[in-house]
Amino acid sequence: MLLDLLRDDAVFLLRWLHVVAAMVWVGSAFALVRLDLAMRPREGGGAAQTLFFNAGAAFRLSRTAEVEAGEPALHFKFEAYATWVSGFALVCLIYCAEPRLYLIDPRLWDAPPWAAITVALAALPLVWLAYDIFYKRSGLAGDASVAVLLVFCAALSAALCVLFAGRAAFPLIGANLATLMAGNIAHVLAPAQRRRLAALRAGAAPDEAEARAAGARALHNQYLALPVIFFMLSGHAPLLFAGPHRIGVAVSALGAGFLIRRFFLKRARGLGWDWTLAASAAVLLMAMLALAWPRAPEETAAQNAGQAIARLVHPGPAAAQNLIEEKCGYCHAAAPVWPGLATAPAGLDLTDRDMIEKKAAAILRAAVLTSAMPPPGASAPLDEEDKVLLWRALR
Repeated sequence: MLLDLLRDDAVFLLRWLHVVAAMVWVGSAFALVRLDLAMRPREGGGAAQTLFFNAGAAFRLSRTAEVEAGEPALHFKFEAYATWVSGFALVCLIYCAEPRLYLIDPRLWDAPPWAAITVALAALPLVWLAYDIFYKRSGLAGDASVAVLLVFCAALSAALCVLFAGRAAFPLIGANLATLMAGNIAHVLAPAQRRRLAALRAGAAPDEAEARAAGARALHNQYLALPVIFFMLSGHAPLLFAGPHRIGVAVSALGAGFLIRRFFLKRARGLGWDWTLAASAAVLLMAMLALAWPRAPEETAAQNAGQAIARLVHPGPAAAQNLIEEKCGYCHAAAPVWPGLATAPAGLDLTDRDMIEKKAAAILRAAVLTSAMPPPGASAPLDEEDKVLLWRALR
């Protein structure tokens, strides 16, 4: 019990660190790109620069090729590393620590826990290596590079949705995309910046080819950021990750994220508002919601007059209590019997009839309108008859 409580505390603190570090990393990256793209030559010539205000003060930002020998450089790479490390720790403490509860769906891949954990973790470096080698050898740049990146991410998303339970698949998609971003910083951007700074300090000419390659990876990070945040938050939306069309949901979210970022990057470059991009992103978001839209369970035709009369009667929550206790009580109880759980997930004690009535809508969303609950690796899924019973009793 003590270890379970300590793990719960560690998960909360890691979530906090993960969100804070991501805010600083992504926020700084967006802000710096926005400022860089806003630079324009002033009237009368001179280097490109921009004026901006913050906290009541005015600042003028400009590019320079002059660096003093001991002058420090501002960077945000450690925020990126903190985001990745905390996210990796969460994957290990949540999904890998309880693979049958979160990771495995026997209807997709009835894997032993060790195999599911191995594939989930091994994908992170392997996906990064495939991505890095391809872009180093292909020489792709510009829009073609971004288009291939979208296709690569869509294929990765589909593969993870085919292998793992939806509750794990979406966060694993986010973890893999974040690994691409952090890998770009650790292995491309940070070394390129370090060598460029050393060249400027020595009065030598920086390697412009390396700068262009680093710029391409920085652009990739800009496009990946919004999908990463979407998948990081997806665990709160069972309609998205646990529906029958979650591959389509994931691909639509990726496409919308790329288009939204492109919309704002074009605006930052001074190219105006591209409403075609905005409309395309809106269409993809609507498609995502349509794919995730739930379907109520279908009742079979009544076989006799008694069944027909019974279906006219609203049974009430008490009629569903035995089914809920049987399917959900091992976790959602005052004292969970599932190993590794110190308290009921989300504080839901579903052995309490009052709690069932209070949370009826949430139960319907998670267990009837989607397959999020019960976790497919922990219990046999609800059949159509079970879902009909819950639907009639709780709605």
